[in-house]
Amino acid sequence: MQIEGYLPPDQRKKILFICDDIRMHSGVATMSREIVLGTAQHYNWVSIAAAIDHPESGKRLDLSQATNQETGLTDSSVVLYPNNGYGNADLIRALIKAEKPDALFFFTDPRYYDWLFAIENEIRKQIPMIYINIWDDLPAPLYNRAFYESCDTLLAISKQTRNINEMVLGAKAKDKIITYVPHGINEKQFYPIKNQDELKETKKKIFGDKEFDFTVFFNSRNIRRKCISDLMAAHKLFLDSLPKEKADKVALVLHTQPVDNNGTDLYAVRELLFGKNSNVFFSDQRIETPELNRLYNIGDVTVLPTSNEGWGLALTEAMMAGKMIIANVTGGMQDQMRFEDENGKWIDFTSEFPSNHFGKYRKQSTKGNVQ
Repeated sequence: MQIEGYLPPDQRKKILFICDDIRMHSGVATMSREIVLGTAQHYNWVSIAAAIDHPESGKRLDLSQATNQETGLTDSSVVLYPNNGYGNADLIRALIKAEKPDALFFFTDPRYYDWLFAIENEIRKQIPMIYINIWDDLPAPLYNRAFYESCDTLLAISKQTRNINEMVLGAKAKDKIITYVPHGINEKQFYPIKNQDELKETKKKIFGDKEFDFTVFFNSRNIRRKCISDLMAAHKLFLDSLPKEKADKVALVLHTQPVDNNGTDLYAVRELLFGKNSNVFFSDQRIETPELNRLYNIGDVTVLPTSNEGWGLALTEAMMAGKMIIANVTGGMQDQMRFEDENGKWIDFTSEFPSNHFGKYRKQSTKGNVQ
């Protein structure tokens, strides 16, 4: 089988990747996994696989065979070094010496990488530093300038992030490679399910014997910036605007932990707003991708009211499942809403127009793909 971009193992560059453990389910882990799986025919990967209190910290795990099974390759090379957190200077030095990578690639908030930027001069004498980065809010973080200057390449997951990189770097931006690299979704994992019989079991788990005409879906962590309580309050206002017989046929499904110290007690919010017998349902178990795709498919719309969001992966997954989205105009969520300017072009950002959160452009289009 011919695989696009295939290179024999001895011709591939080796990438040392610092990210969340690609076997886990955070947004960073999910997209890191897609990057590795989508390029395993072209690169050999070594990853510091980060997690909080990682149970396998200190081990070296070879995921090459599992990657082969997932991708159809026979000769991939994917190695993980599970670690508590994203690493430290000594670990990086040891892995560069042992694994001899051709580049260092890292992902997520720069504040996790103070220790890495502190040794950038030492690293960049040996290999380039490539940073896939996120910044989801204004004003532009000028305090990140030294971080951005420490990198050879900045891969921005949103147009707003790319503009922020350029604003913060100023004249030094011309000395960097700064490229827009939006998140992508595997169409074999998230897609419209046309046969409604495939959704019966999922509906039964969530709704029991109840049936609904319209379902609102939310999928994200129960943390403050996700504004789940605001969503529930808005849902109450929506129901109050409907005749009772129609309101009774509307459901809200929250795929999240109902109680979290980083968020709030959503059981209490539900009882306060809707009473004991409500059509607000929780899906609080970790599930595999096929079941998550079915959850998107039982919804009519996916809502993500986050106050600030780097990308908003749930929106992308929902659109791949053929569903409408509702979200705040912030961060990378703006890219997915496809606002058009006065010339009918997909909006982009500059220092004079760094965000559309004031609603300068309101026209949206469903044509085309992410630019």
